[in-house]
Amino acid sequence: MAAWNPELYLRFGEQRSRPALDLALRARSLLEAGAGSPSGLSILDLGCGPGNSTAVLAATFPGSGLVGLDSSPEMIAAARSSGLDAEWIVADGAAWEPRRSFALVYSNAALQWIPDQAALLPRMWAWLAPGGVLGVQVPGNGESGIHRALRRTAGGAPWRSRFVGLAGTPIYHEPGFYFDALSPLGGSVDLWESTYWHVLKGRTALIEWYSGTGMRPWLERLGDDAERRAFKDAVLEAAAPDYPVRADGSVFFPFRRIFFTATKAR
Repeated sequence: MAAWNPELYLRFGEQRSRPALDLALRARSLLEAGAGSPSGLSILDLGCGPGNSTAVLAATFPGSGLVGLDSSPEMIAAARSSGLDAEWIVADGAAWEPRRSFALVYSNAALQWIPDQAALLPRMWAWLAPGGVLGVQVPGNGESGIHRALRRTAGGAPWRSRFVGLAGTPIYHEPGFYFDALSPLGGSVDLWESTYWHVLKGRTALIEWYSGTGMRPWLERLGDDAERRAFKDAVLEAAAPDYPVRADGSVFFPFRRIFFTATKAR
């Protein structure tokens, strides 16, 4: 499997961190309502990537003990180099188990990479201390123009044979799935969604964004840089009608995101 590219991911770090902050602020309000103080907490950032979401948590919950976990050694290396005071762990979130409980179990745009989310969510819930909060954001853009163009391109000639088995990657779920997984656990569940209208500098930036995340499983199947460039060009051509270039050369990139929290009783 090809390595994650922290530099490419962080090329759009400001835009990627906006939903991370929105989720952190909502989690803080829930913790304040329960315990009264948003500082000095034990916090897990599951799927922390290069540490941009962990930095949001550090600013939102000052003086807290932070644990950042990600399956990518490259992403954890970038997180360590940030200088942020946190414990960094390379591990698969689908199998990892902590040795302690947390006031906040947080995950920003990571669960879509874990196949059995229905099994993971009760485990994440079990990691919470009494009164703790589970806070998660996942992309809800499986039907966006760029993703539909990706599926059409990958399913046609000459690419079809290269992508057998990738139809369900990444795995997107709707809010009802998360409610049904969490509501039997007994906590107070809240769900909402937001669409972020990112302004990108042309269609090429659209492909740069998606190459660093949602397109990765397809690009990993291709043999060399020339093939990857050809595939990205084909996807961009297919997606172009959904992303008209505006008068100043920019394009809108609407990005739907699903949020949910669950609060454990004391």
